[in-house]
Amino acid sequence: MRFLHTSDWHVGKPLRGQSRMDEFAAALDEVCRIVADETIDCVLVSGDLYEHKLATPEADKLVFETLARIASSNIAIVAIPGNHDSGIRWEALHPLLSPLGIRVVPKVVPPDEGSVVAVPSRNGSDSALVACVPFVPERYYGSARSLFEGSEKWAQEYQQGMGDLLDAMARVFRSETVNVLMAHLYVTAAALGGGELERTVSFEYAVPPGRIPATAHYVALGHVHRPQQIPSAAPARYAGSLLQLDFGEIEQEKSVVIVEASPGKPARVRTVPIRAGRRLVDVAGTLNELRAKAATLGDAWVRATVRTNGPVPGIADEIRAIIPNAVHVTSDYPRARGEEDAATGLMTLRPRDQFASFYRSKHGSEPSPEVLAAFEEVYLAVEGEV
Repeated sequence: MRFLHTSDWHVGKPLRGQSRMDEFAAALDEVCRIVADETIDCVLVSGDLYEHKLATPEADKLVFETLARIASSNIAIVAIPGNHDSGIRWEALHPLLSPLGIRVVPKVVPPDEGSVVAVPSRNGSDSALVACVPFVPERYYGSARSLFEGSEKWAQEYQQGMGDLLDAMARVFRSETVNVLMAHLYVTAAALGGGELERTVSFEYAVPPGRIPATAHYVALGHVHRPQQIPSAAPARYAGSLLQLDFGEIEQEKSVVIVEASPGKPARVRTVPIRAGRRLVDVAGTLNELRAKAATLGDAWVRATVRTNGPVPGIADEIRAIIPNAVHVTSDYPRARGEEDAATGLMTLRPRDQFASFYRSKHGSEPSPEVLAAFEEVYLAVEGEV
């Protein structure tokens, strides 16, 4: 059987306030063409189809048109929600999508309750089992664990317990089927892409690569934006994000993964580049140097750093006049010892540290660990809803 693995579309995500819907449409059109060219049996989408849980009508239209276009060619689709998606919403849509061959597993449930999807090949000669593990927030791990028989023996810690959950899902694999595990989670061996939600790729959410079941022909991972192979007992890859989503992803070549697997044989895995989408570029120099570079930038989105002798009012507007696609402009100039650009300094901090700075300025003391933990819980919940 032949699979196409894609992930982290993040449809609807702007770049510093600029819409990129035309780029998402072009990239998904390219995915559809690769599906047709590669004679794919099943498309695996390992989470974060949307940027926001409350998707816009424009984002909805593009996602569902893409899924319907693939399904109309009698190609199976299996998808899971990531931390940016609404599992409840996908659960409500399940009765409409399933008859079309679009199987979305909206939440963690035991294999016999719908988390393992059986997929036949298009010619009927083989079949696959796709065990699905949607994103599990740390605060909901206990609830997910309680669904499984014998889970009272699982570790209380997230990383160990999620490894136990992966093992439990893999127990349904059979020697006569192609066995695929699909999960939206953070494996500790992964190199981050630069655009992930920081709270969900921290130590609290880490799963060691040694917990990836060796019995899988392939492990389709989502959540980390950098395309990469994970060193594990079974072939495992992050497909990565569909576009360069932010400037931390500048050097990354985006791609989809093609997997060819047969029962009892090792899988063959390769990548196909995604060429759609505008480049993201960093440029730096004096005003005159940036003016000279402007003609070489084409339609790229630009993060510009202008070197000056001191603060220059209106410099950002000057840069955007010569580089219209400059979505982020900063000034670089000598500062006196101890001098700090407060706004820029805060922008470089993690949300937790921004809150701590605010708390100190208001109360004159450090926030307690309990207050910081409460902030992180609220921040993660709100970040997932917007």
